[in-house]
Amino acid sequence: SQAAVTATKDLLVRRLGNEGYTFAQVEDIPDFEPGSGEVDLSFFIDPNDRVYVRRVEFRGNLRTDDEVLRREMRQMESSSASDQLIELGKTRLDRLGFFREVNTETPPVAGTSDQIDVVYTVEEQASGSISASLGYAEYSGFLLGFNISENNFLGTGNSLSLGVNKSTYQNSYNISYTNPYFTPDGVSAGFSIFSRTTDYGEINITTYKTDILGFGVNFGYPLSETAYVRYGLG
Repeated sequence: SQAAVTATKDLLVRRLGNEGYTFAQVEDIPDFEPGSGEVDLSFFIDPNDRVYVRRVEFRGNLRTDDEVLRREMRQMESSSASDQLIELGKTRLDRLGFFREVNTETPPVAGTSDQIDVVYTVEEQASGSISASLGYAEYSGFLLGFNISENNFLGTGNSLSLGVNKSTYQNSYNISYTNPYFTPDGVSAGFSIFSRTTDYGEINITTYKTDILGFGVNFGYPLSETAYVRYGLG
């Protein structure tokens, strides 16, 4: 099966690439036995030099701090190159949600046979939303609202949301903030505060008034590259 032969070559190249042999070459050499209907199949492997990463670069990133991207990397500079770790870095940048597209290049360093640069080219996209509302209802009176949410606040990678909503009988305010890298190894921490005041006497329903104040904290702990657990108290 030529498809199986090609797949085997690709797997061998990928396996060698994960061990630092970025420029490895694999060729299949068939040896047919005339009249037997059988073939001996050999794979010739030329690993070439083991390759090391000189530098990890980011291009197209204008508003996000370099640290926010660099902490998602699993391929370290000055260590042997791993195709798997380079691709994992691309996946983790995609998952941030800050970029419309992420592309990876591994150009060789001029004048060397065992060094490459890893270049991630990103295309930024909006990472938040803003909304405002103005209206009037028969029982609620005038309604005024303003809400803003940003998942990359000031390029820090932290998320912030604010909300203010007011009417004749009810006022509500809320704020929440989360730092996904509260610790260097990816433990997140955040808090939320909200306040809501309701006075039904303002719309002549009853002489009843409530004042609610809430506060919460939350933490997240990574279990693997793709899973984490969150817990909190309010």
